[in-house]
Amino acid sequence: MLTLTIVMMNSGTVLDIMVKPEQRIRDVLEVLAENGQIRYQSGKETISARSWRLGSFVNSFLTFKQAKIQTEDIIYIEVMGI
Repeated sequence: MLTLTIVMMNSGTVLDIMVKPEQRIRDVLEVLAENGQIRYQSGKETISARSWRLGSFVNSFLTFKQAKIQTEDIIYIEVMGI
């Protein structure tokens, strides 16, 4: 399991979460939205994800492992309307 911090740039929401390395970044965000923890409407909005540790943007369709996200990384998420 990875322990990460998710920062939603649009709302300022900060969440500490645990995820499996094999989970897709986008899927985790969709679950958080379904549970009312973040504001994000899949299909109506796009997201950009940036890793604090890597200092670069990551593809949200990748798994955390594929994106080289590691424990204690901070993922900055910006939600943009289509």
